[in-house]
Amino acid sequence: MKIAEGLKMIENGWIRKPKGFRVKFDKLTAAGFEVGYSPPLSDAPLTSDVTAWRYAWKLGQATRTGAQGNNPGVLYNIVVVDDLDRPVRFYGTGELELYNPKPIDGGNGHKAE
Repeated sequence: MKIAEGLKMIENGWIRKPKGFRVKFDKLTAAGFEVGYSPPLSDAPLTSDVTAWRYAWKLGQATRTGAQGNNPGVLYNIVVVDDLDRPVRFYGTGELELYNPKPIDGGNGHKAE
């Protein structure tokens, strides 16, 4: 096999490393639910999934539905996503995590699949 062929096989079969991470959520506003990201899409992503998950957990704790009710500013369906907007598995368990889950009308929010 030629080297170019082998490199193509490696590229197609290799596990892709994400180029960054963001926390994605549904935010309740006075106008309804809006999808948001932190950091915003216009800013550089976080470089560590551990940092992103810790941040997501803190956002979830700070805006828990039990503490805030159904008020504007509450965040639901908080999940860590990669640079392609795909959910990232939690580093501690290997499972997909979702903080403050809530079905959103017209869709299923960002439920972990």
